[in-house]
Amino acid sequence: MKSKGSYGIGIDLGGTTFAVGVFDAEGGLVDRSSHDTPVTSSAEVVADALAQAAREGMALPQVAEGSVVGLAVGFPGPVDPEAGVVKKAPNLQCLAGYSLTKALSDRLGGLKVSLQNDAYCATLAELRWGAGKGSRNLLMLTLGTGIGGGIAIDGKVVRGPRQIMGEIGHMILDPAGRKCGCGNYGCFEAMAARDAIVEWAAREIQTGRPTQLLDLVEGDQRRLTPEIVSKAAQAGDAAAQEVYQRVGFYIGIGICNCIVMCDPDVVVLGGGIAEAGDVLFEPVRRTVKARGLISGFDVSKIVSAQYKNLAGIYGAGALAWEQA
Repeated sequence: MKSKGSYGIGIDLGGTTFAVGVFDAEGGLVDRSSHDTPVTSSAEVVADALAQAAREGMALPQVAEGSVVGLAVGFPGPVDPEAGVVKKAPNLQCLAGYSLTKALSDRLGGLKVSLQNDAYCATLAELRWGAGKGSRNLLMLTLGTGIGGGIAIDGKVVRGPRQIMGEIGHMILDPAGRKCGCGNYGCFEAMAARDAIVEWAAREIQTGRPTQLLDLVEGDQRRLTPEIVSKAAQAGDAAAQEVYQRVGFYIGIGICNCIVMCDPDVVVLGGGIAEAGDVLFEPVRRTVKARGLISGFDVSKIVSAQYKNLAGIYGAGALAWEQA
């Protein structure tokens, strides 16, 4: 297959909006557009909207007829990639059990269409075109409201027969820790995601120790966010720095556990929490160096994701090329 002059189309599908990107073979983003996800109980209506947006990308002046090699959709939930079916869709319930790839292919003249979950796509984006480009084995963590992940082994992102490999957020780090949304206690997600940071920051305020945190939220602790805590930490606030020392410790422990399971060449951290920068990366790297003795992992290989909030669309574009 010739790659020059050919394009892949990626769709990052969310419950409120979806984005469409047209990519060349090297990961160059030729065009990107954003659209409202239809509010509907009909899967056919959603498929119509996705197909129409894809047609608009295929109709760009630089995209010659027949030059699109495939289309891929990144979905925020469990999918069956072999069957092209959405398994569960909390924010798009009409798509549950729906054969999305067939519906789109039928609407687009038989174009090859692929489907994967958004964590897979984010991992593939960093492996093929981003911070992990050139590596064969990669561990990806997305740190935000929850903690997602992806694993690439020998140049391929793998999910396992039940699509559970990479559900790193539900690795148990502390059996006596905070309760997780899944119902368990001490999951990685419960110890290092958004709610944990907010709770620990609130506790620091409540000790009465001097801190900028209370001023930054104008006395209303309900306004605390990881971004506010990281801003204070970067400004040298000791209480906020202590929060990120704790979060970085738990992330480091989680990474140590993953390293001995999948032996990555590089560890990529993405998501909003990773935007904290050195106040997070320093305790993460320090913990991995201290606790990852058996692996001897080079902590300089713990790096920030390249695509950040565009990882979904880049990943879907990479998947379109991967499946072409």
